[in-house]
Amino acid sequence: MRTIIAVFLTTVKLNLRNRRGLLFMILFPIVLTLILGTALSNISSGSNTTESLHIHAAMVNQDHGAIAGQLEKFFQSQEIKKIVKTKSYSSVKTASSDLKNQKLDAVIVINSGFSQAVQQGRNYKLDFITSGDLESSIIKNIAESYLKRINAVRASASAGAFPSQSGTQMQPDSLISDHALSINGKVPKSSDYYAVTMLIMIILYASNYGLDVVRESKKSPIGYRIRSLPVRQMNFLIGKTLGQLATVFLQIIVLVTFFKFIYHANFGNQLGFIFMMCFLLGFIVIIFSMALSLFFTFEIANTLLNFIVPVATFLAGGYAKLSFLETNPITSALRSWLPNSLAQNLIFQNIYGESGVSVTGGILKLIFIAGCLLLLTVAAVRRSKNGDLSK
Repeated sequence: MRTIIAVFLTTVKLNLRNRRGLLFMILFPIVLTLILGTALSNISSGSNTTESLHIHAAMVNQDHGAIAGQLEKFFQSQEIKKIVKTKSYSSVKTASSDLKNQKLDAVIVINSGFSQAVQQGRNYKLDFITSGDLESSIIKNIAESYLKRINAVRASASAGAFPSQSGTQMQPDSLISDHALSINGKVPKSSDYYAVTMLIMIILYASNYGLDVVRESKKSPIGYRIRSLPVRQMNFLIGKTLGQLATVFLQIIVLVTFFKFIYHANFGNQLGFIFMMCFLLGFIVIIFSMALSLFFTFEIANTLLNFIVPVATFLAGGYAKLSFLETNPITSALRSWLPNSLAQNLIFQNIYGESGVSVTGGILKLIFIAGCLLLLTVAAVRRSKNGDLSK
């Protein structure tokens, strides 16, 4: 245990002295976020939302009552048009077909009897058909948020806070203007979006730390000297790995602090969950890069990772939000098991509300991937030509 702790502390100290590596891991995502976020904000013509999202919704009104009409008017208001482009459809089948063909992000179905149920204070619901991505989550949040506003107005009226109003007399214009402000935190700005995606991308580049663990253990003069000492080489490997993981986590803390408190990107109110996702992803990345460098040569592993990192970032929508990646069966299947895509979706869901990703299912997938990679790394260590690493 003393050996592990000593190697751990030494690794962290050496990493903190490596100014070049630290500058890359901290300044690179900050600069890239500033460039992408600022560029897209300028394109957005004054809107607070990122143009890269291109959110499109369908409204199928099967009720045609007064409250349903107010909801339609709300989605066609100028404030909401800046966020979501909504088109009315006559049938669910046609709207679902366009959703399948990637022309829409979500379909809102106003069921028959909806207006009457609202007016009578009975339970009611809207049907949402979504693709399960961030855009569909935003559409659902906006609709549900407006319905909560209607409930609040009716509750105040029934309590005598102001003269009672029937459902047909509710003033939709006031509801729209008052409520547009309340959805502000539910929609990501370009800076919000890229602050998260660039954070995830830089964690992928932590694979260099995993490569360094194996390189130093097998090829450096320090590794040769360590193997000549009467200590268990596995303890050195564990201490080194933990030290690299701690360095990555310190960089994550610095980046999140900068993005949230200086750049004012939206990271929500549950930073603990975000840190947990980033830590788990960092562990997966380091272990995966170690396994690659042990099964192959260091040079081959480095080449593979230089290819895998940008491809994984692209598939997760890190460089640009591309809807076909979420609806295409092949890319969708890949994204559902890509650790960076899972972590990114869970973070967005935590900040902006529900989506098609199950929190428990997503976390269990990440833990399962981490466990499998850990076993793979242990197996790679034991089959390594330098068998003393496994002692």
